[in-house]
Amino acid sequence: MARVVTVARAESFGPGARKKVYAGDRRIAVFNDAGTLHAVDDACTHSGGSLSEGPCENGVVTCAWHGAQFRLSDGKGLGPPAYRGVTVYPISVADGAVVVTIDDA
Repeated sequence: MARVVTVARAESFGPGARKKVYAGDRRIAVFNDAGTLHAVDDACTHSGGSLSEGPCENGVVTCAWHGAQFRLSDGKGLGPPAYRGVTVYPISVADGAVVVTIDDA
């Protein structure tokens, strides 16, 4: 079953914004990278660092702990120290709110 989680009001989540949100037991990093919204697991697959604390630009987030990088469009790990990717979640703006859809199936 899918859940929709409200992240922020759209007008308060402009380019460069980032946020960590919780949906049950999931920790999700949400980014506005130059006007494009992205939502991915917040835990780096290398050692669990919070991706929402790292820099994000040109569609890539870098883990602040050890520099692992992940492509935001598909979650792919871009090399050492993390080779496994992160889960990507559908994100959109609905009724003036930024929302993330989580499939619990």
